[in-house]
Amino acid sequence: MKKFTFLFVMCCSFINAQFTTPNNGTTYTLASLSAAAPNVLQDKGTFYMMMDDITISATDKLIIDQNTTLSVYSDKTLYVFGEYKTTATNFLINSVDSGFPFKGIRFEDGSVVEMRNTRVDYGGGIRVLTANFLMDNCIVYKNYGGVSTSGALGFSKGSPVVTNSQFIENAKAAFGSAANATVSATFANNYLFGNVTDNSNTPQINMGPGGVDSLKVINNTIIGDRTKIMVGGISASALAGGTNRFRIEGNTIRDNRYGITSYASTSTGIIKNNIIENNNTQNNPNLGGSGISIYGAKDVVITGNQIRGNLWGITILSNGTAILGTEEKHGNNIFKNNGNNGTTTAFFNNTPNTVNAIGNCWREDELSNDKMVQAVIGSLNPNTVHFKPYNCAEIMAVSDVSKSKLSVYPNPSKNHFFLETENAGNIMIQDISGKVVFSSIVNKGKNEINTNLQSGVYIITQQSEGKKSNTKLIIK
Repeated sequence: MKKFTFLFVMCCSFINAQFTTPNNGTTYTLASLSAAAPNVLQDKGTFYMMMDDITISATDKLIIDQNTTLSVYSDKTLYVFGEYKTTATNFLINSVDSGFPFKGIRFEDGSVVEMRNTRVDYGGGIRVLTANFLMDNCIVYKNYGGVSTSGALGFSKGSPVVTNSQFIENAKAAFGSAANATVSATFANNYLFGNVTDNSNTPQINMGPGGVDSLKVINNTIIGDRTKIMVGGISASALAGGTNRFRIEGNTIRDNRYGITSYASTSTGIIKNNIIENNNTQNNPNLGGSGISIYGAKDVVITGNQIRGNLWGITILSNGTAILGTEEKHGNNIFKNNGNNGTTTAFFNNTPNTVNAIGNCWREDELSNDKMVQAVIGSLNPNTVHFKPYNCAEIMAVSDVSKSKLSVYPNPSKNHFFLETENAGNIMIQDISGKVVFSSIVNKGKNEINTNLQSGVYIITQQSEGKKSNTKLIIK
């Protein structure tokens, strides 16, 4: 009987070791929380040890105001229904033993979160069920699929914001959301490296529908671990339906299985000014390897991207549609060395749809003619890709409109030369990648031009009264 009573008491003590705040509007710090629940959160002087689950109730707050470490026992979770805020400048959450991760952090529906200046190591990820989430200047390192199975950060709703943070070698995606969850997240100025260490068929950013407000992926660096051959860069897709708008801009995406992809006919967005290079780790062109792949998505605007060294440059499949440049707004995409099996393919339109792809540099560091451009463009049906005029073109190849006379002397020059034209108008000077490096208004007749260009070959194009003319400029 005594043995039974002892075991019963021990069992009750274990059950009661978990701590839930009283839901009466109390604001806690780690110090005051430890004082309220010393059997669950112990103050060790230089760090805190969390030995069981802690729940912050809906009307209570947890303020992290100490530069300290919170070490969490294996398989334990911090639940937040109320408010969580970091005012400390350097806070670490880790597992007691890196070989036995803690289960993670859950920010429940209705909670309000400002997570700053925090490093989270060897946990089960951060599950964000609330619409009110901000993370800034944080590091998330080697988390596995515990409370968050879709990513180191797993989202469910709202417009969460993640900025200026690092996500390194997590077992799942850095950012993820369910296929049926609408999340209009903003991810800006983050560094991602080697996520999806389980090498599953998952990108480092794996987001479902962005909703009307749109998913925004801006100015991030996304670098893959080349030994993880199944891992992609960015997916903004609507596999289970739902409105999916996205803006993917200013990112650097390298060394993944593919760069950017968007699935489903309810998806549309902008892919702009990204550097997308060497996304070819699986090295199987039948299974992927595109810098950008549009799979069924509609009217995706693709401009200003630098796409190099992938198995394919841009591919459009499954009746998708895209705009790579128009007469009014040129694409200014740059392509180089996107190829497989000995064939270079800057763009492949694997649909019957017509694609406007005007004003792009199809072969960087070369001056192309129509035949050279056609050699790197493929299509399911002939004459469905409208690619003229194009950048990086041979002299006089960029325009089919009537031309005005244009002459430059001395040529070669040392950044000081004269341009003579029969009509007033404006000029632009482009390097061989198509980048505009100088522009000016010019008068009819002789114009003195001073530039500050590096030595090399450039193209001068004048536009005047609907006429275009161009010529080569050599700077010594």
